[in-house]
Amino acid sequence: MMRSRWHAVGKAIAPGAALTGIALLQPWLEQKMVTHMVVELPLLFAIGAWAATPGTGKGPSWLRQVNASGLTGLTMSMVVSAFWMLPLSLDAAVLNPFVGWLKVCSLLAAGWLTRISLREARPAVQSFFVLNWAWMTGAAGALYQQAPERLCSTYLLGDQAWAGMGLVALAIATVLAWMALAFREAPAVMNSSRY
Repeated sequence: MMRSRWHAVGKAIAPGAALTGIALLQPWLEQKMVTHMVVELPLLFAIGAWAATPGTGKGPSWLRQVNASGLTGLTMSMVVSAFWMLPLSLDAAVLNPFVGWLKVCSLLAAGWLTRISLREARPAVQSFFVLNWAWMTGAAGALYQQAPERLCSTYLLGDQAWAGMGLVALAIATVLAWMALAFREAPAVMNSSRY
């Protein structure tokens, strides 16, 4: 019983501890465009998703009223993701501390919303958002690789190309991970629908 209590405490404080670690590493993570876009931003999103443990269910009642089939939450997460892929947004997050805080808060919220919304969304809705996000991320990655000049004033052209390759790899990895989870959960969903 004591062990399960410590396990519960550990799960409760783990997202905060991970966020503290990112805060300490933030100056290093933001030195290179590839670590900013392909490491820090996904980690912030993942910590937000981690905070939405199964115990949180479908979220607060106000969210359940506006998040039918997970559509609102997934749409908001897509908007947040798209915003932080823009070169102007990245520059502002590095140069302006207030925008940096907005980045952290919005990505944590997007991760939290995504995990809650995926519980509500059917596989067809999930695939629509996951594949569109992957296409958007891959396209942004290709643009960063092929642009003949710097798109971000705070990063060098070589950093930009590495960030582009990282975004394409991230898009592919995300689709593969989602497919693995979707196919693993599909038999359970089909079995439950029979009863």
